[in-house]
Amino acid sequence: MATDKDLDFRHALTADGQPLCARMISATLDLIANKWAVPIILTLARARAASADQPLRFSELSRAIPLITQKELTKQLRALEAAGLVGRRVHAAVPPKVEYWLTDLGLSLRPVLDELGKWAAKNGPSLRQSRDSTRQEAAE
Repeated sequence: MATDKDLDFRHALTADGQPLCARMISATLDLIANKWAVPIILTLARARAASADQPLRFSELSRAIPLITQKELTKQLRALEAAGLVGRRVHAAVPPKVEYWLTDLGLSLRPVLDELGKWAAKNGPSLRQSRDSTRQEAAE
């Protein structure tokens, strides 16, 4: 029988027995679990894979993610830059030229996002089915 300590998230371990820090996972998810952070990270990762020395200009990022507003793109880039996931360089020019790239830290998220994508592809239909049946039961 499980004890309270066994169930306490502060004592959780990974599959290989290492401490699992739920607070750090939550903080990371707070940063990337929004509508736009993952598309921005994946776009910058794709650009970095194509040419490691070629950052993307703001306008290129904006075109690559067509549904995002300039205000939201700016907000997300600032948050990702503050976390160290995205680098930013401003060139003194008229109009201003601002370039962005994925840092090594940001690139280290790619395998995690790839695995999350695989999990979502595999389990998405089951999640949708469960959600739909729960909604249907609630409506009855």
